[in-house]
Amino acid sequence: MLKKQYLAVASALLLTAGLFPASSDAQVAKTTLTANYNNIKVLYNGVQVPTTIEPFIVNGTTYIPLRMMAGVFNKNITWDGTTYTINVKDQADPGYEAQLAAKDAEIQRLKSQIEDLNDEIDNLEDDLADYKNNDDDDFDSELSDLEDQLNDDYGDYEDLEWDISLDGDEDKIKVEIAIDFDDYEDEYDDLSEKKLKSLVEDIVNDIWDDFDDSDIKGTIIDSSSDDELHDFEGDSDDGTIYFDDDEI
Repeated sequence: MLKKQYLAVASALLLTAGLFPASSDAQVAKTTLTANYNNIKVLYNGVQVPTTIEPFIVNGTTYIPLRMMAGVFNKNITWDGTTYTINVKDQADPGYEAQLAAKDAEIQRLKSQIEDLNDEIDNLEDDLADYKNNDDDDFDSELSDLEDQLNDDYGDYEDLEWDISLDGDEDKIKVEIAIDFDDYEDEYDDLSEKKLKSLVEDIVNDIWDDFDDSDIKGTIIDSSSDDELHDFEGDSDDGTIYFDDDEI
């Protein structure tokens, strides 16, 4: 009986060698131990773990087979009899691996979706830029045509030579009405304020015929000196026109 018990202890020690204290100066030796068996059971989450080698107690310490607990904790155990080494490695968890694979697939799908959305955004931005450029080109062309028409209509207003120029955008158009005092100062001085207001009013209304949502801000200048003679504004919201801050 003692021999059988010793053999069982030797087998258990082979499988549980990693459980004994070790140090850098450990030596190879043989030791006779007294093992006590008390029908020890190992429960994992309330379920008994089966083992071919019964756990035992030596000097108050309970020893259990390493392979048995390796299975419980999802580990792989190998024994290298040449180097007397126990190797412990993690086992692959099929469920966990499947979750990781599913997460990786979802990440790749989202990355692809993000790339597609970024491409779509780039295309929309290009389309918007083209639209704005085309819209600006159309506006500039229309404004230039209107400028030519105003010069045709009012370039010789009251037999004076006027140069009308337009600039701006659909929200605000700047108007400059220029006259050269070197040639027409006396004639200009003979013009009544009523005539000047009439000129301004006609020009502003003609602009609104084409760009009814644009506010107007303009000046009458002496082109020979760039001196400002009068200023005027047009409010597109209510159609009010101001000449030198006075409503026409």
